[in-house]
Amino acid sequence: MAAVIILGVVFIIFWSIFHRIMKIREIEQENQLLQSYMDAIREFYLGIQEGVEATRKYRHDLAKHIQTMEKLLEGQNLNYACEYRDNLKEQYESLKSREFCSDEIVNTILNIKREQCCEKKIPLEIQVEDVIYNEIEEADLVSILHNLLDNAIEANERIFEEKERGIWFGMKKESNYIVIEMKNRIIKGEKITFQTHKIRKEEHGIGTKIIEMLVKKYNGTRTWQVQEEQLIFEDRIELVPNR
Repeated sequence: MAAVIILGVVFIIFWSIFHRIMKIREIEQENQLLQSYMDAIREFYLGIQEGVEATRKYRHDLAKHIQTMEKLLEGQNLNYACEYRDNLKEQYESLKSREFCSDEIVNTILNIKREQCCEKKIPLEIQVEDVIYNEIEEADLVSILHNLLDNAIEANERIFEEKERGIWFGMKKESNYIVIEMKNRIIKGEKITFQTHKIRKEEHGIGTKIIEMLVKKYNGTRTWQVQEEQLIFEDRIELVPNR
């Protein structure tokens, strides 16, 4: 009888420890999701800040540029003046953000990712319907687009030949749906597991879990397929915010 009681107590203790460990793991996973969510928002606002700082610097230096141009023209240094003008135009063009639609949040995210793709030599084509996507909370919009595009960029970074790379992004409204469509190149034989190739193991699959969480929040669906011959991964998300 005593042995049965002892075994029962041991079982209860082990069950309590197991339950506590599982609870800790659940909290850790929630914290990782929250951290990744906050990282996306942080990157968004850092992108805005960098753009503002670059514009401020350009405006601060503008008077000096005008004075230099005047001196060059006064001295009849037309070749130098033209070269200086072209350099200024190049600087100005680099500061300009492309306007893909009337939604400033979407524009900002796409410009941040466009710049990243340029740096990594990944072609990016964007087609967004010119509407405001205010049915989705700003933080959620930042996070879902950030993670989708990051996944596509990461897949392209594994492709050695630059000419084989490519990302296509589309966003529009259909009736009461918001549709986000992504296509990106993949390497031959790649199995789509939605697992990241990041070094830090704790980050594996976090972006995908956030996407799934937000799709569920907005009563949506996510479908995907792989075109094996063309080596293209297709991803389609439909969100129904008002349902």
